[in-house]
Amino acid sequence: MRRTLRDTFRRARVVAAAAGLLVAACDRRPSSSHADSVAAASGQGPADSVAATVSSSGWDSGAGPFVVLPTVDGGLMAGSLLRPDASELTVGDTAGVGAASADGRLELFARSGKVGVARLTVEGAPSVEDGCTAWPVARLAVDAGVTVTPWTVAFAMGRVTVIPLDSIEGLVSRDSIRLATDLTRLASGLADDTSSTFRGLPFVVLRAWRTRGLDSAFIVATLARRVNQEADPKEERLVLVVDAIGENAKAWTVAWHERAAGHEEELVVAEPLLAFRNVGTPDVRLLFGRDDGVALGAAVLSRGKIGWRVLWESAVAGCN
Repeated sequence: MRRTLRDTFRRARVVAAAAGLLVAACDRRPSSSHADSVAAASGQGPADSVAATVSSSGWDSGAGPFVVLPTVDGGLMAGSLLRPDASELTVGDTAGVGAASADGRLELFARSGKVGVARLTVEGAPSVEDGCTAWPVARLAVDAGVTVTPWTVAFAMGRVTVIPLDSIEGLVSRDSIRLATDLTRLASGLADDTSSTFRGLPFVVLRAWRTRGLDSAFIVATLARRVNQEADPKEERLVLVVDAIGENAKAWTVAWHERAAGHEEELVVAEPLLAFRNVGTPDVRLLFGRDDGVALGAAVLSRGKIGWRVLWESAVAGCN
């Protein structure tokens, strides 16, 4: 069965509902979930094969032996170290990480590009309750006088090159309005809009980023529509990857999307963190993360000659 990003984030939601794990500790409990639907759909069929460096988990080793994500409570100088081949039972293991990290240097990235370099120190997973797991802690250090700016992901030095994503908030008002209109039109036209709760309600673009310096352009966006009932407010979130080739928006296509619906204060969906290529390879990748202070997971989409597909999904730390 073909995997989707939904699989990763569904597991995270089940874990959270079961025991309320905070990635760094198991001492916080979320309120019970009221999500009434979760659905995802891929764009086109499975993409062409990727390089032989792809492991059994789907991770392409060209991107390095691990990926570091910032966490809700970690600030700018700490995060979680995700090992690509970890299972739910081995997420806390650190065996071999030191040797795999070479000189210990990391490149810090934001969606717009590289924002810094740091040195990595790996600590064991924090102590958690029996039956719970957590990712190892990644501590970052920089040279004296260096200011660390917000980052969305870190890779081992020299492994990836960024495909810059520009926020539509940086566009002139007329252009951003036109782009938002095109995105809401595409969202409204999706065939899997089956929820009677939200059908017919207008979408609002919450966030959107567009590629820069790429011939085959694409847009990543998060949209929402809401039922504003004071006693029972509900929201649907929709994450889109749009192949936006050319200036004629009527020719654009939704290549991949994910839906999630529920109570607006509890709703968490995949968050685009970085568009990138492995050094020396042409394949375009999109890294997504999910960190709601309860569970942390990640996944990578890859675009080949015939479409987008889920290349890799991480394990999710949690409680049994």
